[in-house]
Amino acid sequence: MTDPQEGALTDLATGPITEEEIDSDLLAEAQRHFSAHSSNAAINEALRRLVEQEREKRRAARARLNERYEAGAFDFSQLDAAEERDIWSIPAR
Repeated sequence: MTDPQEGALTDLATGPITEEEIDSDLLAEAQRHFSAHSSNAAINEALRRLVEQEREKRRAARARLNERYEAGAFDFSQLDAAEERDIWSIPAR
């Protein structure tokens, strides 16, 4: 019986490269929205804004996590106890 995943990476590496079509109506709207002089400029601006939004989400999540840590929301005593019992080591076979 052959593995259905066998050769999948090779197929991806050697198979034909296909690209999805860009939605022309959406692209035209983005160009108008950004006052972009070209479709490339609109795409780059949209990507830049998306990446910045995602970075800001991560910054905000990190800040919230840090606030919770500073407020004492995390109890690491169980981890300390586990380290003292050395439960992290792999038993010999």
